Amino acid sequence: MQIIVDHLNYTYSKGLVYERKALDDINLVINRGEYVCIIGHTGSGKSTLIQLLDGLLKPDSGTIYFDGKDIFDGDYQLKNLCGRVGLVFQYPEYQLFETSVIEDVKFGPRNIGMSSLDTDVASYEALKMVGIGDELLDVSPLELSGGEKRRVAIAGILAMKPEVIILDEPTAGLDTKGRNDILELVNRLNRENNITVILVSHNMEDVAKYADRVVVMAEGKIYSDGTPKEVFADYRSLREVGLDIPEGMYIIERLREAGIPVRTDIMTAEEAAAEILRFISEES
Repeated sequence: MQIIVDHLNYTYSKGLVYERKALDDINLVINRGEYVCIIGHTGSGKSTLIQLLDGLLKPDSGTIYFDGKDIFDGDYQLKNLCGRVGLVFQYPEYQLFETSVIEDVKFGPRNIGMSSLDTDVASYEALKMVGIGDELLDVSPLELSGGEKRRVAIAGILAMKPEVIILDEPTAGLDTKGRNDILELVNRLNRENNITVILVSHNMEDVAKYADRVVVMAEGKIYSDGTPKEVFADYRSLREVGLDIPEGMYIIERLREAGIPVRTDIMTAEEAAAEILRFISEES
């Protein structure tokens, strides 16, 4: 599924004293199988954009095309998006409400019209994909750990067999292990299942590690768009819009300022550590 965002505009509280333009002439193309991270300071328009992508909001002007079809056209059935585009909200575990894990995961497939057999198969497959074992199937979602709840919520989306998964800060509130587990899961879904991933994140280290492409938003506009290396290379401009660079890049920047000849194409902390060890080995 290719997504085309065409001259999209959206204003909150239009015509009122609190009117605020959230999106200003957004143009964007996302191809099938891409892993795209959207970053930006609070109020940049990130969350508004992903709600429009899922059809939860309707733009003032402009449109979004999925496989060439205008999702805001009067003849387009938005319910068709439910099975194809999955939106995982920040703290998705707050949406868990059924009496058991398996029943919660089955809710989505049932509501998009899957047969009983297909719903069962898809739900068990989705739970297996996110690492939830059979021993938890009949447990109340409220009894799970934070990371497990997050996995069950994602399984509920996966059970609907989406082509695109949109995630809004999916690791918020998790400890380091839970955060890493969720990000590895999302990465695996993208690489092994060719699911398009659109991830909103404030963690530049995660963005540098996983994204194929980074879209930077500022004041409702697209500020820059490119590979992580391309976007983070212009770190001075990023700081102008309230964003920082990945930790690894910061470390390397400090070392080069101190006159140490380390490589400049480093982004993550792991890469920085390996480069420092290489330099020490060569110098000793």
